[in-house]
Amino acid sequence: MMQVHDFTWIFALGIVASFADAFGIGANDVANSFASSVSSGSLTLVQACIIAVFTEFLGAFLLGSNTSETIKGGILSVKVFAPQPELLMLGMLCAVAGSATWVIFASKKGMPVSTTHSIVGAVMGVGIAGFGGGAINWGYSGVAKIVTSWFISPVAAGIVTSIIYLPTKYFVLQHPNSLERGIKAIPIYFFITSLIGAFYIIYKGAPGTKAAKLQTGTIV
Repeated sequence: MMQVHDFTWIFALGIVASFADAFGIGANDVANSFASSVSSGSLTLVQACIIAVFTEFLGAFLLGSNTSETIKGGILSVKVFAPQPELLMLGMLCAVAGSATWVIFASKKGMPVSTTHSIVGAVMGVGIAGFGGGAINWGYSGVAKIVTSWFISPVAAGIVTSIIYLPTKYFVLQHPNSLERGIKAIPIYFFITSLIGAFYIIYKGAPGTKAAKLQTGTIV
């Protein structure tokens, strides 16, 4: 039977692996997010990294709870590990270590891999290795929903980008007085971005609040 301090070493190694995974995720995600800004000269590399320190932390803190819940219990059935909780600890350690290794390696090689793919695949590997395919939640409440989002995300991002880019192109960039219009457009874009960010923070439920239980109409 598992004793409280028998597997403290797994916890300690898990912290180290988590820091390594966070380092790799930050390197990869920041490169993806700020590549266009840095390459265009809008931001220097140092400025992008300073901004990312705050945005990465606040994004994880304010909007990361639902994703954490999915990774924690939406992919594999933790009930099968109930007789051996130490096996789940070891499995999650291996998952984080595997994800960290791959993401850091890919980032070093300049490959814009998905950090989500990496940890989801690692957790699935733990379940399959431990108890076979039956331990994985293949339905839409689990893996199927995650895979669906991988196909929807590029399409949705492309549509939103087009909606933002086309008016900017025709009403700002191609206008004879484009500089003045661009300066006037900046507060509008900041307002829209802040509004969307605030909506999702409330919609997903800010930590320590009951905001996630509010109706969408109330939030709006």
